[in-house]
Amino acid sequence: MNTWQITRQVQYLVRSQKWTGSSTKVFHTDSVKVTAAPRESAIEQMIMPACLIRPMGASVDPQWSESPDLFEQEIAITLAVAHVGDSWGEYPMLGGQRTGQTNSTGRGLLEIEEELFAAVELLNDDDGILIQFRASSAAQAQLIGKQYVLVRDYLFRLWVSADRYYHPVINLVEA
Repeated sequence: MNTWQITRQVQYLVRSQKWTGSSTKVFHTDSVKVTAAPRESAIEQMIMPACLIRPMGASVDPQWSESPDLFEQEIAITLAVAHVGDSWGEYPMLGGQRTGQTNSTGRGLLEIEEELFAAVELLNDDDGILIQFRASSAAQAQLIGKQYVLVRDYLFRLWVSADRYYHPVINLVEA
């Protein structure tokens, strides 16, 4: 798979992620975007919680330098949550003021993080993808527009090819 396919697949998996034990999606469809836009301008227009997927730098076969069509690609995923009425910033971090156990409203960044990891974990060797969580930034509080927003970046590293690849169809049953 190439970078285009990977970012689209990550977007699909994050958009499809449901709260554990429920049928309610974690993110609104319009709140999961693949973008290179500045974080503030993108988040200001989104329904919270929000997820930005950004392709970052890539290195051509950094280990052996023998395969010009093999890349080690980095992808940064930014999570953002916004809460009102909390001057300490505890609700955006841990959650508070929930409207229900299966709703994203009132959830904290650390709760959303669990579901992000669960979605990305669905990319695995069966798909021909080796993805590794490499680092996360410190949580940062920002005033974006008129909202108190807590954001955190997560860095993933994976191997991609220069060409698109589609798995062959197998295990067809003749009717």
